Amino acid sequence: MGAERARTLEEAIRACGKCEVLGKPFVEHAVYRLWLPRKVRLLLVAESPPPGQKEDFFYNLDRPDRLRRNLRAILGLELGDAGLLGWLREHGIFLTGAVKCRPRRPERGYRDERLLKRMALNCSDVLALELELLKPERVLALGGVARTLIERLKPDVPVDFFPHPNYIVRFKRDVMPVLRETIFRALRGA
Repeated sequence: MGAERARTLEEAIRACGKCEVLGKPFVEHAVYRLWLPRKVRLLLVAESPPPGQKEDFFYNLDRPDRLRRNLRAILGLELGDAGLLGWLREHGIFLTGAVKCRPRRPERGYRDERLLKRMALNCSDVLALELELLKPERVLALGGVARTLIERLKPDVPVDFFPHPNYIVRFKRDVMPVLRETIFRALRGA
């Protein structure tokens, strides 16, 4: 069943051509085949792979990644990158993106919120498929783009909303213990 879910999700992403993208890192890094837990207790929905011609990505262990570093800090885990991904898988936590493909970098500024929201809406079928196939017990939307898409899809499981972990670590450190407790409470089934 796990390999079939992985193939189905990879094929959905591979077949999509709705957006102009720079890459499909969820496929390129075999994310579903390597890191998908047998049972997804908690589905973390972040925003998107980093925009632009980059190689950093949560699941690319060959490159440093800010989201990986910040999630490790929020969880209070002293693990290396592969250790973090293994810990998440072992505990039934899977991190996906509202946007599945790498967006282009905007000419002006670092972040194009409208582009990300448009791309997320184009990805809504893939996220709906993920929710259907993975059957998470709980969903945690991390960031405004993820929130917009999750509110639109209205999953039939409990949902929590938080700012993106990179934003929390940079500007809202007081939210770190609340997010940590929310994640560990989900693992306890509370």
